[in-house]
Amino acid sequence: MQNFNKFDNVIFELGKKESPKDKFDFKKYSYIWDYDEIDPLILEIMQNGKKINDKEISWKNKKLSYLLKIISIKKVNSKVKELIEKTQSLENETKSIENKLKLQEESINNLNAQIDMLQNKAIEEANLFKQEVLNIQKKAQETINEHKQKTTQHQEQQAEEIKMYALQSLLEKLIQPLNNFEIAITVAQKIDNDVLKNFITGFNMLYKQVEDILIEIGLTKIIPQVGDVFDANFHQAYELVNSDFEKDTILEIKNIGYKLHDRVIKPALVVVAK
Repeated sequence: MQNFNKFDNVIFELGKKESPKDKFDFKKYSYIWDYDEIDPLILEIMQNGKKINDKEISWKNKKLSYLLKIISIKKVNSKVKELIEKTQSLENETKSIENKLKLQEESINNLNAQIDMLQNKAIEEANLFKQEVLNIQKKAQETINEHKQKTTQHQEQQAEEIKMYALQSLLEKLIQPLNNFEIAITVAQKIDNDVLKNFITGFNMLYKQVEDILIEIGLTKIIPQVGDVFDANFHQAYELVNSDFEKDTILEIKNIGYKLHDRVIKPALVVVAK
């Protein structure tokens, strides 16, 4: 098939049919070459079809058969050619303007998107700042409340400790005579004398009454056992002696100790292995 020159007025007839027995159904097409947009099917037939002669091309796909005919090729006159060129130039300028407008529109859209993003970010940061202020206020109030609570608790604890240990000085003076009294009763109970036993029974009852009162106010005994490990929190070493027992083992109890609530006011006096 022959070549076409720019701005040639080319008229085609394109026929198609489904069966070899059918006749071609033709449709006419007219184009200004290199100006009009050519039907893609015509271009495909021209490129891939089988040339029958200079003016006919056949082509088949899976279902249809095509026959493309060149009906005429005419040169356009100079005025028409000039008009086409001007029109084409205007179209090119129009496309260029459209492209520029499209780019400007995209730029405007991008700017609007950035503005929206900045506005949203500003709102978000404002909300975060507001929330941070609220958090600081809340934390400050919690700190104040906690300080007040700790102060109150400390004052209450101090008052409770003063109350709990108000008798400590008196008890420290009473402990040794009371302990001596208990030892005397223990020793006297071992003497075989009926008259003395009657007195001892009365003294023991009196001692128990005093002991119960002391227990009620929080006084407890520290009674270590032989074989226990020496603990400086509750014991006082009376003597360190050589022994077959392990170091710091209690070997003998010289005197029991006393606690007022959780406070040791008199440690137990013990002999310890060194």
